[in-house]
Amino acid sequence: MEGLHIMPQEGQHQGREKAEWRSQARLWSVAMICIGLLSTCFIVGCVVTYQLTYGKTSTKLSQLHTYSSLTCFSEGTRGAEKVWGCCPGPWMSFGSSCYFISTERKFWAKSEKNCIALGAHLVVINTKAEQNFIIQHLNTSFAYFLGLSDPQGNGDWQWSDKTPYKENIRFWHNNEPNSPDERCATIVSWEKRGWAWNDVVCETNEYSICEMNKIYL
Repeated sequence: MEGLHIMPQEGQHQGREKAEWRSQARLWSVAMICIGLLSTCFIVGCVVTYQLTYGKTSTKLSQLHTYSSLTCFSEGTRGAEKVWGCCPGPWMSFGSSCYFISTERKFWAKSEKNCIALGAHLVVINTKAEQNFIIQHLNTSFAYFLGLSDPQGNGDWQWSDKTPYKENIRFWHNNEPNSPDERCATIVSWEKRGWAWNDVVCETNEYSICEMNKIYL
């Protein structure tokens, strides 16, 4: 009896090929989706990192370009990087602030406006140490406006940068302030009394002291 040879049917063979093709297609689809998601995450991550880094850098650059020169001091480290605290060339450095003493006498509102134009405000004195630093650079023959005023003349003194006016940080001369018509504060040195605050008429022309936050690099 002759041997019987069974040949696979052509339809079955094509069915298996189609099944294998569908399986491979699904795998490729999944792979492409995963690659697409990873690429999207990478791009988004790069954009966020760029914006954070570039945003900080551009802010610093804009600050740097505002002034013709900066004087910087090392103020420790942040992580592995050294931190520099900078003040514009002619300004003085103390704590986290920079100070500028005006060279022209103007009334209080104009003095505050000039400080604002420099990116600052009339000085706010928060500690005795801060005042002691400032007076080292003042002329005993002059008075200097502070960022302290009593707009209504009712004893409600206010700092120009909205710092609370604290009971324990008041360095008035004895018996000052003494007039509801004198609504702006100066720092002045009186013979035998030294430096302290005095209230004056706001329209008086005096020198002034500007204060701004340091620029950190």
